[in-house]
Amino acid sequence: MSAPVSRFSKLSLEDMASTSKSQTHRLPLDISETESSSDPEGDSEDSSAEDETPAIVRSPTKLTYKIDRLSDETRSTVREAFKDPPRLSLQYCRLQDDTYAFQMTEMVPRSIRIGSSESKFPTPRCSCGKQNGPCKHLLWLLDQLVKQTLYDQDPTSPLTMTSKGFAEEVGDPFSSISDFHLDVLADSLRCRVVHPDSGDDDDDDDDDEDLDPSRVQEARELLASVAAVDPEEYREDIFTDPTPGTNIIKRRDLECTIFRMLLDNNDFFHYFLSRARSSDPIKDPFNKFEQRVRRVLRDLDAYSARPNTSSSSASREGPRNVAWAAHHIVGVTTLINTTIFKRDAPLTSRERTSAARALVRILAAVTARNRDAHPGPTLLDRNLYARLIGDAARPNFIIDTLLLLPDAAAPFLSDLETVAEAIGVHGAPAAYAEKLSRLLASLKKPARSGSGSKRQDPSGGQGPQGRGSKRVK
Repeated sequence: MSAPVSRFSKLSLEDMASTSKSQTHRLPLDISETESSSDPEGDSEDSSAEDETPAIVRSPTKLTYKIDRLSDETRSTVREAFKDPPRLSLQYCRLQDDTYAFQMTEMVPRSIRIGSSESKFPTPRCSCGKQNGPCKHLLWLLDQLVKQTLYDQDPTSPLTMTSKGFAEEVGDPFSSISDFHLDVLADSLRCRVVHPDSGDDDDDDDDDEDLDPSRVQEARELLASVAAVDPEEYREDIFTDPTPGTNIIKRRDLECTIFRMLLDNNDFFHYFLSRARSSDPIKDPFNKFEQRVRRVLRDLDAYSARPNTSSSSASREGPRNVAWAAHHIVGVTTLINTTIFKRDAPLTSRERTSAARALVRILAAVTARNRDAHPGPTLLDRNLYARLIGDAARPNFIIDTLLLLPDAAAPFLSDLETVAEAIGVHGAPAAYAEKLSRLLASLKKPARSGSGSKRQDPSGGQGPQGRGSKRVK
């Protein structure tokens, strides 16, 4: 084999379930496993911890909610659900007609429906049948959804819990998922998306041989971490054109066998994930943010190639156009800023480098898309580069954050010089071009200590708006 496998011997399978994709398996959803020490809330916080104000509670995802508007019964339900959260797992999710369905399992299967205002489920409903307020299953799932879909929430400010079990700031849960798009959400939740015609409550999905790219990538990250190899360089013979194989066992290739097991058996995948280190790529939040952007850009490129083609789910959720992609990209960069600056302790050197790498790669990807992706009434509707960099109203896209991380951005000077050259050709507002020049100059200076990222939030540094009308070629 091309990479060491000795550390695989440290894995114990004694407590694992023997289920596989060909059986009715359970997909444990452990969002906390994806959070490393970069979590702005810190790992030492207990999910049941409460603020000094009795009407504020903290959820398992470490979001805080104000519950003072709720009835005594609902308030008690919320406290109980967050203090002792149910041990639930997500099996799969789907969009059927005008309703999102999330199949969950406790000791017995639970199913939650989140429908549009015109559907049979205008209010989120759980199959457990609890009346008079949200049940613990609804509270658990909606908290996970809020954690993934709410881009502009300050983690130091509590959300407002509604009597229906979700944060007021989300608005309508169905619209929130629809705007986000179910498959993008499912990647973050590590939940399979199944087709509406595959049955309501019992899905094996064996006839769908398409591999989940997100699961393939995370399997690569897990295996590469054990082998102490960069994921992008690990076992190209397996991952350049991955296949599930006709047999799980790959003779004389333990790594490929384990890769197939990670794809086939969700319990094994999550067991493996639970043993990963906080420093491993699969636990790196900046790596996950970058992967979301890459997913969004692939969807934009696919839509650009066939803008008039409507698939079942895409047509109901809206086009994956420039506006949709820009919303996600701006949202992700906001989350990166929050993860860097809204925290109790400064980033480690490794975390700073990871944050800078993600930002530089996102900037390079946007710079490479100075073209009309699809028809539209204005340039900003059609062109992602024009919308995020060429627009004078956005003089700070990514650059302000990199200016505060010069030591971490320095290894990517060559990449940034390539970006700067492209921006010089495409054109950009004078304020943006000036900041980019300042960034490059700072990276060429001798390295300085990089411990000051705790409180330097770039959101206040808007730069002179009056200069944004000029463009530099």
